[in-house]
Amino acid sequence: MSDNPHDVDAARARIDAARTRLFGTLGQVQERLSPSNLAQDAVETAAHGVATVARKGAEAVRSRPLAAAGIAATVGLVMARGWIGDILGKRHETRDPATGLKRKGKKGFS
Repeated sequence: MSDNPHDVDAARARIDAARTRLFGTLGQVQERLSPSNLAQDAVETAAHGVATVARKGAEAVRSRPLAAAGIAATVGLVMARGWIGDILGKRHETRDPATGLKRKGKKGFS
């Protein structure tokens, strides 16, 4: 190394410029990794995914409407199976006049 003061000043200037760039980069990284930005990015990504799935689902229904109706009917019946069972189960119940309770069995139960 030489003892030339101009080389030392130039090296210090390069060091200061590098330090300034480094701190600027660190500031950008901290901003990107802040919890609010991470949450916003996650929400945007999820919204984009939901929109994509909805669009693909709509395209599938347009291309196969009968299959979509069958699937929807099946899901509806599965979800309403308790309610449907209650309706069908009431056919075989009669009221006991003495207690007012419902009992399963034939009419005229004693």
